Amino acid sequence: MPVMTVCGERDIDELGVISPHEHILIDIRNQFTVFPEATRKYYAEQKVTIRNLDVLSRDPYAVMDNLIMNDVELAERELLEFKKAGGDTVVDATVRDIGRDPEALKRISRSTGMNVIAGCGYYTQDTHPPDMERKTVDEIKDEMVRDITVGMQGTEIRAGVIGEIGTSEEIHPHEKKVLIAASKAHNETGVGIIVHIYPWAQNGLEAIKILTDNGVPPNKVSINHVDVEIDVEYCKKIADTGAYFEFDNFGKEYFIDKRYRGFAGGVFARDFERVRALKALIDAGCLSHIFMSCDVCLKTLLHRYGGWGYDHVLTHIVPMMREEGITGEQIDTILRENPKKFLDMTT
Repeated sequence: MPVMTVCGERDIDELGVISPHEHILIDIRNQFTVFPEATRKYYAEQKVTIRNLDVLSRDPYAVMDNLIMNDVELAERELLEFKKAGGDTVVDATVRDIGRDPEALKRISRSTGMNVIAGCGYYTQDTHPPDMERKTVDEIKDEMVRDITVGMQGTEIRAGVIGEIGTSEEIHPHEKKVLIAASKAHNETGVGIIVHIYPWAQNGLEAIKILTDNGVPPNKVSINHVDVEIDVEYCKKIADTGAYFEFDNFGKEYFIDKRYRGFAGGVFARDFERVRALKALIDAGCLSHIFMSCDVCLKTLLHRYGGWGYDHVLTHIVPMMREEGITGEQIDTILRENPKKFLDMTT
């Protein structure tokens, strides 16, 4: 039962504890939202420091530097905290045009001794290349298949997952085209598909229908970001299709003033609300459909900048889960067994 990492094929049973959606290196300046007032615009070009953490704790999109993670040595140090906490494998969901760097990922994997699984495909339409209008579904599919079977960006470093494939508040025609291409790429390779849903939308069921209508088994679909504004009934509906849903915003507890919501469409739930929702979903029979991660994609989520780091789920959330009555066996199912089944290229 194989899975493809940036250092080559591994047996699925070697993956251990898995974080199924993180970003080791990324550039998401497409989400930058400048303050309108002259007295606050100066934050935009600042570097992230302790002097502006107060602003970033309310609005993480207001300082452009916060949206770029490109320091390899820092990435290695931060991932080692995840390893020390018991983590073994990270799925890097950074795709082309938002900073994917296969060679750096391979160096980081070797340096830390961690499994790193890289993604392929395209993110939201505002990051698509200028020629996306002209690209056909089959051309996009061929790009993904080449990334998975040959190597990414002219290297021999292969992707092991499709995505995160981006969708916007309403699924854009180009995003739908990419989803269909991802379906075809899955049908040729067997790898799972990670779908980014705009965190304040509920397009997961629509995305699942596009994928399954094009031949993807629902157990190879992961619908992400359902824990920003939590709707337990929506999560149950995703599980009812056979797909996975992912709580992946642990550590993000922002309340952005309505005046300054650009990319952000609302507020973020708090971690204890996420844990209580997970307990309710487990009690409702959804255990085998749950993923958990932190989706680290901002400097301020790293230890170096005052955040909780990649190890936040293992270090802080797991104890909260136990206190809420979630058992060790259930936690193992979420952190080990569910993502293993999703990542296995043969099932």
